[in-house]
Amino acid sequence: MGRDTMYYNAWISLLSVLIMAGGLGGVLYLVIKKQTTINNKIIQFLAVTFVLPLLITLGIMNILGRETIGTLLGVVVGYVLSGFGKE
Repeated sequence: MGRDTMYYNAWISLLSVLIMAGGLGGVLYLVIKKQTTINNKIIQFLAVTFVLPLLITLGIMNILGRETIGTLLGVVVGYVLSGFGKE
């Protein structure tokens, strides 16, 4: 792995961590300041903000294969979109 690729992976990983922290910070703000309850939409939001950046990071570092990433993305999209018909 070249030096440029290592820097690229580090920046993508840092961006993913920031997205995860921002999602968690937003939910904590809603729960603490706005006194909202944790419902299905917040759980879906947390799932997306944690799983998608993690999948991107693991895919770029070649830890997960293309087929695995495709399967997991399908699962996440199916989970998020499964609640739309019920509302």
